[in-house]
Amino acid sequence: MWILGGVGAVVALCCGVGLVATLAGGGDSGTGNKNVTGVSAPTTGTTSAAAPAAAPTSAAPAPTTAAPPPAPKPKVYSGRGDDVVKVGQLTDLAVIKFSCPRCTSNTVLKSDGPEGLLVNTIGAYTGKRWINLEEDSLTTQFEVETNGKWTLTVGSVDQLATKAASGKVSGRGDDVIVLGGAAETAKITHSKGAGNFVVHAYSLESGEGGLLINEIGGYSGTRPLEAPALVQVTADGNWSISPV
Repeated sequence: MWILGGVGAVVALCCGVGLVATLAGGGDSGTGNKNVTGVSAPTTGTTSAAAPAAAPTSAAPAPTTAAPPPAPKPKVYSGRGDDVVKVGQLTDLAVIKFSCPRCTSNTVLKSDGPEGLLVNTIGAYTGKRWINLEEDSLTTQFEVETNGKWTLTVGSVDQLATKAASGKVSGRGDDVIVLGGAAETAKITHSKGAGNFVVHAYSLESGEGGLLINEIGGYSGTRPLEAPALVQVTADGNWSISPV
């Protein structure tokens, strides 16, 4: 059973808050709850008018408390060719960004967590994937297979995911997105790509969701997508998500 913790809390994840799904080309098609605790929808940046200042009083000032320590920065690993990257025990939700801009042969990235195969392509690659979506997930290392220089960045959703406060977003290639807004459906498109086009989405309010799309090549259609949501796109072409 997947358990949804408190929803809408401030993101406070360095390498995590608990969220991992079966990635890249298939995976979880169920609608069970996922552990999206701590992921909050992006805001549009609007603020209300400031309230008038209160008249001074003679009351003693309230005691102050120390500010919480800043979240650790994303961890960055780099290398060339095949390698095994040990990252310690990551049990919380995280987003990874993998880049190998000059690779010309097979480009593969695997984790020892539940998602397993994260990237499997030929040639250059830059994209984002989530890890540790499932409750009690544990990732300790990544396996890289390339013939070029690569960079692997591991950080929290707040640090690395693409933010879309209005619920409308577009991009190219693999990405992890935090959608804002309050839509129940979305128009989704994929063009200029010939490979797998896969979209997973999980509501930040209910934790429900799963596999929305699993097609090859171009795509255009409207699917149920309860925003705000955490979304993962697997694509080799241009894609867009628009609330309708």
